[in-house]
Amino acid sequence: MHRDLLPWLRLLRVGALFSPAADVVAGMAIAGLPWSVDAVRACVASVCLYAAGMVLNDHADRSVDARLRPERPIPSGRIAARHALAFGVALLAAALLVSPRWPLHAVMAGLVLAYDYGSKRFVAAGVLNMAALRALNLLSGVVALTGGLPPDPALRTAAFAYAAYIAAVTMLGVLEDQPHPPARAVRALHAVPPGAAVLALLSIPGGGLAAAIGVVLGVAFLLRLRDRSCCWDAVAIRRSMTWLLLGTMLWTALCCLGAGRPIECAAITGAAFVARRVSRRIAMT
Repeated sequence: MHRDLLPWLRLLRVGALFSPAADVVAGMAIAGLPWSVDAVRACVASVCLYAAGMVLNDHADRSVDARLRPERPIPSGRIAARHALAFGVALLAAALLVSPRWPLHAVMAGLVLAYDYGSKRFVAAGVLNMAALRALNLLSGVVALTGGLPPDPALRTAAFAYAAYIAAVTMLGVLEDQPHPPARAVRALHAVPPGAAVLALLSIPGGGLAAAIGVVLGVAFLLRLRDRSCCWDAVAIRRSMTWLLLGTMLWTALCCLGAGRPIECAAITGAAFVARRVSRRIAMT
């Protein structure tokens, strides 16, 4: 049974599924919103959308993956393409059913489909699409619970910073498929996420401690990559992308800390460590 389940967990990138819920929690924390049943529903809807995006991404890329990543579940034959498509569609439907405000998540589902089956084939469009989707996910809990965005500059800054963070990670994913990615561009893209994260933390009233921790983590990340600066290949980029994706969770945890929500901060941090352990067995990218 375990062997039968493993390809599906790899198709879902199961270690990455904590991240979309953490986005929603961070947005609600910055906005000062309390927990409720609808808040939980917003988290579950975001996880379903993210999972659908992972599954449908592999369905859309199955012919490319057959050449570049033949070990993935669909090109390796462990999961049939039609079964993956049905699973992805079912996850989209589940997101809309559980959503406390389905028109919002319908828009997000449209962005997921646009990215997987269209925009990612054009670099700029794909980067903007993914950045907009993850920024909207950060805001989705607030929008779902209040019907709109509060006039909160910290929340807007966090959304723009997150968009920049994800845009840089998405561009690294583009460079991963190039035979000889330019080292200067790779280094520049790695500097964007830590800078954007700290900027967002500084915008949160009382977020000084969280920003200081963010600076330490960002510098540690960049120093860790220093030895790779002249030998970037697909494996090295994929490894750094894994750390950056885990970094989104640490950033959302710090957002919660800065917003005075230590329990949420601790929960997301714990989930990040679980995601790291899972990522050793199941790739996040």
